[in-house]
Amino acid sequence: MKVKECCRQCLRGLIERTITLSGGGERFLGSSLEFLDDLFMENTTPPAIANLLLSHIRKGSGVHDPFATAKYLEFREAMDAIEKIRDRFTCSLEGLFHLSALGNSKDHFVHISQAGDSFFFSGDMDKIREEIYTKGKEVLFLGDNTGDFVYDIPLIRHLERKGKRVYYAVKEHPVQNDLSMEDVHRFNLTGTHRDIICTPGAKVGLAREDISGEIERLWKSDAPVIAKGMGNYETMSEFDRERPVTYIMKIKCPAVSEEIGLDVGSYTVHSRW
Repeated sequence: MKVKECCRQCLRGLIERTITLSGGGERFLGSSLEFLDDLFMENTTPPAIANLLLSHIRKGSGVHDPFATAKYLEFREAMDAIEKIRDRFTCSLEGLFHLSALGNSKDHFVHISQAGDSFFFSGDMDKIREEIYTKGKEVLFLGDNTGDFVYDIPLIRHLERKGKRVYYAVKEHPVQNDLSMEDVHRFNLTGTHRDIICTPGAKVGLAREDISGEIERLWKSDAPVIAKGMGNYETMSEFDRERPVTYIMKIKCPAVSEEIGLDVGSYTVHSRW
């Protein structure tokens, strides 16, 4: 998905929050906003711009993981919240998709009282079901935010009961509040799920040129691909016509809302074939 003018405000917000968490000052903020203006070109994706901005801030501030505390709080909140809503969802593929989608939120308590609202399947559910149940013995599941992992585990367990081996991909190094291998070790998540792999570097989403190693093997196989969050959609929609991808996400911005045709704030399972 190419960057749109409305993405500029979101990227400004990312700069401001990251610099605040990194302890940067007004001068650093000003130079970073100028860098945004230089990077803002129509032929690129929002995550590609975000990745360059975040690298710029890391180098300038010397702070490796500014979101570390926020990720810890997000993970604890997700663990608490899921216990309050887990029983509201069926153990069907559709029900577990819905639960997983709710995890793609910054506030894991906000929808406890309205967990059934604003959820849509955008695509052919019969095709999604056929793709996931009948293709391959492995699944590539691209994760997103730290709290998402907690909501994805019930879906992973369901797929394992169907005979699938699920490879859950996180970031190699910290970026934003995305789950990274450092967080996996910090929270001992391999004790919950053993097959955790990573996409290279500290990058939002997954660009075509970053598909390598185990990710590439699975991408080129008949393994179903599930991708969580807008960052994955914004990058992978540039090349996902190579093979089916099922996206699970909360729509958090007008640009993705326009692309998918659902309101900002909606939760969706979206397929592209």
